[in-house]
Amino acid sequence: MAEQEKKQNTFIVGVVDNYVKEISNNWKTFFITGLLFVVFGLIFLIWPEKTIVFIAYTIGLMSIIIGMWIIGNAMKVKRIEKNYQKMKDKIKSNFFE
Repeated sequence: MAEQEKKQNTFIVGVVDNYVKEISNNWKTFFITGLLFVVFGLIFLIWPEKTIVFIAYTIGLMSIIIGMWIIGNAMKVKRIEKNYQKMKDKIKSNFFE
């Protein structure tokens, strides 16, 4: 029982480690997003009459940036899937055929 519990704890620690690494790799994204929101807040307070035009431009720009980011991530996911399929086929051919 102790060995199985140790393996389970190791697995859980591994999952948490991977999660922390993934989140910490994105700290720049969180920082820039927070900075943009502070800047937007200041602009809204300083020039309230021009806020509507600014919001329209900002939403358009952010949509383009986020769209490009999503497309980049989609390409990464596709590449991971392709590599996984290659690895799976290689394992099948080496061990099961």
